[in-house]
Amino acid sequence: MGGSDVDPRLTEGESAKFFSKSGAQACAAGALTGVLACALTNSSNKAACMAIAAVAGCGIGAGANYALDQRRAKFANNEQRINSFIEDVQADNKKLQTRMQNINVVLQENQRTLRTLKAQVAAKQVDQKKAKAELDRINANKAFLEKELANINTRVDEYQDIIEKERAVGADVRQLQGQLDQLSRTRDAMKGQLDVAYGLASSIKVTG
Repeated sequence: MGGSDVDPRLTEGESAKFFSKSGAQACAAGALTGVLACALTNSSNKAACMAIAAVAGCGIGAGANYALDQRRAKFANNEQRINSFIEDVQADNKKLQTRMQNINVVLQENQRTLRTLKAQVAAKQVDQKKAKAELDRINANKAFLEKELANINTRVDEYQDIIEKERAVGADVRQLQGQLDQLSRTRDAMKGQLDVAYGLASSIKVTG
C-alpha cells in the first residue's frame, strides 16, 4: 500500500504498521508466527498445535467468527471473554489516537501546500512541473491514509459483529459497546482530519 512518493513519516513507527495492514494481512502474519513456533517444538501433536496457533495468532484480524471461537475456547465464561475484547478495543483506540498525533504534522503541511498551489494556479503564477510533483506526493499520502482508514473501518465493523454475536448468546456487551463507540468516534475524528487536510486536492489541476 502506498508507493515511494508517500511521506516516510506516515509509513514509519508501530502505529503505522498496525493500521496499514488489513485484517487478513495481520491474521496471516500472526498465524504464521504461531504455526512456525509449533513446528519447532517437540509437541506430541504438532498438527493440533498448528491448528490452534493459526486461529489464536489472528485475534480480531481473522474476523468475528474466528476471534469468537478462539476466545470461547480460552475463557471459561462470558465476562472473561467480553473483558478480553474490551481490552482489545481500548488498546486499538490508544493506538489510533497515537497515530493521529503522529500524522497531524504531515496533514497540516499538506494542507498548507494545497492552499499555496490553489492560489498560484488562480493567479497563473504556478510552476507546472514542480506543482505536479507536489500534488502527486500529496495524493500519494492521501491514498495511503484513506486505505489505512478503510482498514480501521473494517476493524470497527468486525468488533460490532462480535458484539451482535455475543448479545445473541446473552452476554452483557454494554461496556464493550461503549468502548467501541469511543473507538468509532476516534475513527470519525481521523476521517474529519483527512477531509479537511485534503479537501482541495481534487480541485487543483496542473499539467506538469
